[in-house]
Amino acid sequence: MKRKYIVSACFIFFCFTTFAQTSTQRIYIKGGNDAWDNFMKEIFLYPSFTPGIVEYKNGQRFKSNMNYNKALGTIQFIDEKGDTLSVNNEESIAFINIAGNKFIYAPMCLQIIEGDEKLALLKQETVRIADKHKTGGYGIPNASGTIESIDRIDTRLNYNQIEINESLLIHKVTTFYIEDEKGEIFVASRKNVLNNFPKKQEAIKSYIKANNVDFSNEEHLIGLNHFISSN
Repeated sequence: MKRKYIVSACFIFFCFTTFAQTSTQRIYIKGGNDAWDNFMKEIFLYPSFTPGIVEYKNGQRFKSNMNYNKALGTIQFIDEKGDTLSVNNEESIAFINIAGNKFIYAPMCLQIIEGDEKLALLKQETVRIADKHKTGGYGIPNASGTIESIDRIDTRLNYNQIEINESLLIHKVTTFYIEDEKGEIFVASRKNVLNNFPKKQEAIKSYIKANNVDFSNEEHLIGLNHFISSN
């Protein structure tokens, strides 16, 4: 399939908002001795760097301990010196396998949730610091009003970069994509699905209505993909 691209001393509190095919998770991390560890848990997909393989389009392979960095939106690996680096030459990569999970670059890094040659569901997860709060008098947090750009997050910083009395508000955004049998990748929305499967429009409309499909819900989209593939 040739791909084409259409476009303790710390607590964590979660809440969700959704818009069309995108869901946003608001994560509050309170400053404390475990603040840095909890922050890093939100940055990386896996608890620790895990054995992975980069499969290149020319047949070559590269093995290392890897992880998906949600702040940078890319796969990182540990080199022989112990440094954390991001993969490059993404256009030459066929896919990356980490702990049985596959990732592609299209051109952004996407995780393949499930699928076959006919249809696949993919997702992109990103995070950024939306706000910082200093704990003021009586332990009441004061919003700084500062928003950190995603490309300024350096996951190699040490714990001292987060102050003991500083709480963070993190936005984690998940966007789903569908890849069809022609290799075209598009955002998983009702409009896009109907436009890309014109011969199945009426059946898909009926399925969406009967199952109240939420295009920001992974399980709903898996069910929709199965329906489209089998009809």
